[in-house]
Amino acid sequence: MGFVDGARLEIAGSVDEAYLVTFVDAGTDAVVHSGEIRTNHWICTARQYFTAWRVDVRRLRDDALVFSQRYRSRGRRIYVAVESKALGDTLAWFPAIEAFRRRHGCHLVCSTFMNDLFRRTHPAIEFVEPGTTVDDLYAMYRVGWFYLPDGRIDFDRNVHDFRRQPLAESAYDILGLPYVETRPRLERSVAPRPYDEPYVCIGVHATAQAKYWNHPDGWSGVVGFLRDSGYRVVLLSREGAEYMGNRAPAGVTVLPPGPIGEVVRHLQHAAMFIGVGSGLAWLAWAVGCRTCVISGFSLPHSEMTDCIRVFPEQPVCAGCFNTHRLDPAVWNWCPEHRDSPRMFECTRAIAPEQVIDAIRAEL
Repeated sequence: MGFVDGARLEIAGSVDEAYLVTFVDAGTDAVVHSGEIRTNHWICTARQYFTAWRVDVRRLRDDALVFSQRYRSRGRRIYVAVESKALGDTLAWFPAIEAFRRRHGCHLVCSTFMNDLFRRTHPAIEFVEPGTTVDDLYAMYRVGWFYLPDGRIDFDRNVHDFRRQPLAESAYDILGLPYVETRPRLERSVAPRPYDEPYVCIGVHATAQAKYWNHPDGWSGVVGFLRDSGYRVVLLSREGAEYMGNRAPAGVTVLPPGPIGEVVRHLQHAAMFIGVGSGLAWLAWAVGCRTCVISGFSLPHSEMTDCIRVFPEQPVCAGCFNTHRLDPAVWNWCPEHRDSPRMFECTRAIAPEQVIDAIRAEL
């Protein structure tokens, strides 16, 4: 009996018998799956997200209950794997993993593609690299956004339509927890502030053109306002000043490539972070920097609520991230208006004055 990627039971023995195996969600008393098997066969559920299982086995020839077991996690080894490599996904989902460990009192094993962000602040968790074989497990859960081959959401691995929820909520669903927006605990830099004068960090780049702020004068207008207000403007970016035809505005300080700890240090001491809906926005929010997210690609509920959220004011096509599956192989992905005059109109409609009005009172 085990709960790795679903509930699974095998009946071993030398006497050939037929049994009815029933997998019950003990929280609702609903039968999720049942089936008949014989000795030396196994059966499992398609459902893989957390369920407080009760598994009953009845011998068919006399309907005798010969086995019944409930899910009991306290003190057990349970493995939670974050399936996404994205910084934003990892930061949004990790608090649910720590909440699961606390609620269940289990020995938690965890893999993310960014273990070093959490290792020192979560000593009670055993971190392993993705793909590592982990033995002696009682249960395992995978946190991510999962689709079927035909493009539909896999509701055996995701509880709800994750596109209609805040990004972080899908992890709480998978792990069977009530959703509470929570910042992850990260190791904070003890190094001094990088500049004597006040400064604001910006993040202009993203992993698809649809995520960019596509107003032609957007960033230059905001950077001009910040500089006139007495702030140095610091560009945080692995991509540098130019990427895929997108240039950073003039007059900014470009932080050279380096360890993520240096990015954290800059964000800790910044007056604000202003950026698109990317991992940098999630990192800024995680370290407690006041965060402004500019996006028409995603609807405002998609990101954290404790932020300044700028969304197109006029009626334009927006929120395709919440209605379509992003194709990361297509840089100019715009599912409704690609190669038309309306392509990326969601962020082209966000004028610099709208962002300036949103951030003015917060600086």
